[in-house]
Amino acid sequence: MFAVIYRAFIKSGLELEYQEAWRQVASYFVKYRGALGSCLHKTTEGMWVAYSRWPDKETRDASWPGENAPDEILPVEIKKAIVTIQNCIDQTQKLSEICMEVVDDLLHFNYSVNPR
Repeated sequence: MFAVIYRAFIKSGLELEYQEAWRQVASYFVKYRGALGSCLHKTTEGMWVAYSRWPDKETRDASWPGENAPDEILPVEIKKAIVTIQNCIDQTQKLSEICMEVVDDLLHFNYSVNPR
């Protein structure tokens, strides 16, 4: 498994717009490009962290246009959502992408538990 972490601070007043665009992009990559899932977090310091999971690095690399995002391999609505995400990010606070290979994972789902 391969994971990618994106971190950013979001401009004031654009958090909901960012969140909606993130959901659209993440859902596309899960549904059409082979991603296993994605999760969005917000730290107490106000940093947003998006964590995506892929079966392997090759699938992720073949599915993501890299530094050229958005580009011609993506549908128009996903290109627009990526531009929205980019416009929501506070560019004055640069943070690099983190890529990791999962070595061990204890994430399990218990479907027998009924939420109240």
